[in-house]
Amino acid sequence: MALASLVSIAAVFFASASHAHVRWFVDTENPKVENFQPWSFSDFEVQGWIGFAILLILISILLDGWLPKVPVVNTKIRHDAMELMRIFVGMSFLLTAYEGALIAPHLEAYGGLGTFLVFLQALIGILLISNNFLHYAAILIMVLYLGVLVKFGFIMALEYINVIGIALFLLFNYMPTEKLRARFKPYSVDVLRIFTGIALVTLGVTEKLTGAIWGEAFLADYQWNFLQAWGFEFFTDRLFVLSAGVMEVVFGVIMILGTVTRLNTLVLSCFMLLSNITFLIQDKRDEAMIEIIGHMPVIATAVILIILGYGQRLKVSSPFGKKAPSD
Repeated sequence: MALASLVSIAAVFFASASHAHVRWFVDTENPKVENFQPWSFSDFEVQGWIGFAILLILISILLDGWLPKVPVVNTKIRHDAMELMRIFVGMSFLLTAYEGALIAPHLEAYGGLGTFLVFLQALIGILLISNNFLHYAAILIMVLYLGVLVKFGFIMALEYINVIGIALFLLFNYMPTEKLRARFKPYSVDVLRIFTGIALVTLGVTEKLTGAIWGEAFLADYQWNFLQAWGFEFFTDRLFVLSAGVMEVVFGVIMILGTVTRLNTLVLSCFMLLSNITFLIQDKRDEAMIEIIGHMPVIATAVILIILGYGQRLKVSSPFGKKAPSD
């Protein structure tokens, strides 16, 4: 049992490589999982993972004040990072609209409202890529999100609330007057980070914890549970999905708190890269392309958080250690 526990803890970081949005690749109406058993709070594995998650979050708070100070990057690099943000988000919106979907590949548009939102999304993509009327594009992103909320409901929209963070980031940085920019720009990275964290927490819960059946159906179709192939038979698909879900929630909570954000974002980015590489290794090129298009806004967000910093206006501060520098 001790060895099993150690392997479970070590494997969590690899299990999170199944961070791919399972709803993009699974029939949510009829997920095929034999003898599916949902987890209960009374299960030892659930209690163990909750305890481990709380420990990781507390460590992030304590560690935050002791990490080395990262120098502020020069203006050109900051400018390039923001250019990458608008281009990647614009490309993702445009390509997703071309496929007849809204924000994410599985949110297929239908009806009059859906058609209107697809054209709106395409317009936003064009504005972002062409670098025109960016503050209007940011406002239109929020209008698009409200349309998704009406079309697909609160929970589904909450999974992609990082789009609101992107919209506010762009709006705060491209306000029409210098006075407004000076007032709101200092909060731009904070809101981007917080809304991204909320989306991660929501996805971890809906796709892998309460929606564990979809995660298990994904593993059954794509066989990403490499731990069993390594001989750890106890690490079932059921446990694998639980592990990935808890860690996605941990990543999200740490993102919301604003502790060790650069490290947290870097690790999360590595897992996203691994998920795409895994599709390519399995010769699933269509799935790899869907993954890249769907993750473009998240990739752009990761670049912003790693290069520009994580914002100091809205974050939890470590009670110990050195005071973190202001971004």
